[in-house]
Amino acid sequence: MGFFALLGLIAWAILMVLIFKKAGYSGVQTIFLFIPFVNVIVFVWFALTEWPIEKELKEMKARH
Repeated sequence: MGFFALLGLIAWAILMVLIFKKAGYSGVQTIFLFIPFVNVIVFVWFALTEWPIEKELKEMKARH
């Protein structure tokens, strides 16, 4: 693996951890994105399910 490919992989992993955290999930779940075929399932799940941050927002709106 080339040096720049490794740098790109590290940068991609860091960005994915930040996205997972911003959505309300644990950044550790990013590990699943490195497993072939599982990464596709995780990507679809991430896109289609309600995120914890969305649930929290819904609960806060319901209280007011």
